[in-house]
Amino acid sequence: ISYAIPLLLLFVIYKTFELEIANYWNQLYYGSKIEIDGSTKYNVDFRHFRNIWTLNYSMLFMTILSLMNIKKIKSQQLSFLNLGLNGLAILFFLSSGLYILSQLGNSYFDQSLAENYNIGISNIVIRYISFGFLAALLWATYQYMKQEWITKFMKMVFEVVLHVSILAVLSSELIHWMDFAGSTQSHKLGLTILWGVYALALIAYGIWKQKQHLRIGGIGLFTLTLAKLFLYDISHLNTISKTIVLVSLGVLLLIISFLYNKYNQKISDEKPA
Repeated sequence: ISYAIPLLLLFVIYKTFELEIANYWNQLYYGSKIEIDGSTKYNVDFRHFRNIWTLNYSMLFMTILSLMNIKKIKSQQLSFLNLGLNGLAILFFLSSGLYILSQLGNSYFDQSLAENYNIGISNIVIRYISFGFLAALLWATYQYMKQEWITKFMKMVFEVVLHVSILAVLSSELIHWMDFAGSTQSHKLGLTILWGVYALALIAYGIWKQKQHLRIGGIGLFTLTLAKLFLYDISHLNTISKTIVLVSLGVLLLIISFLYNKYNQKISDEKPA
């Protein structure tokens, strides 16, 4: 009972505001109903706003809960539950949240609903509001990593989640703005170069901080980038784009090779994770 009642209280508090948020956007959605040539239409952006604000609220709730537990409650049992919920909130944002934001952005750029509805700049601004909530949740989770009971494995998992989140947000932003610029190569040339540069940064940071898992992650990301290049990109890129991406990745490979040769002794002295 001592565990069940506080958990029930947290659940009720969370659901209360979550239902209010959903109800607000549902009212706007059904209020946008119009009849055109015998067919019923709604402003589907309101549904996207409902879903993204639910995710934003979830991340805010977990952030506040994390800070309250770290500063006031100081319960290790709640910490494990909180970290699991933080991970789920981040996963849902990276999987569905970024897709919802891209749908809102496309709606603003295409203005496909503008004939019947006012599609404003809020479709773009919501991206950066959501990124702020994600950054706050990652920062709150990082505060947990400073606790004495946190193991090295948990710290390693957090660093992996952090870098996956950063790369996912950067990739989403690249696609978003290259689509806005009218580029057709955002999923090919742009992402391939971005992933290659980020892989190099991970490897360099892993060597500098002597973190084996980051170096291995960087190598894995670069391998994935090369596989994407030869299995997908090459057949869709023109000659100039092929030359740019191949030269860019070749230069990155040379830099990675140089780093491993120069800091070989430092890597050899590195303690295993």
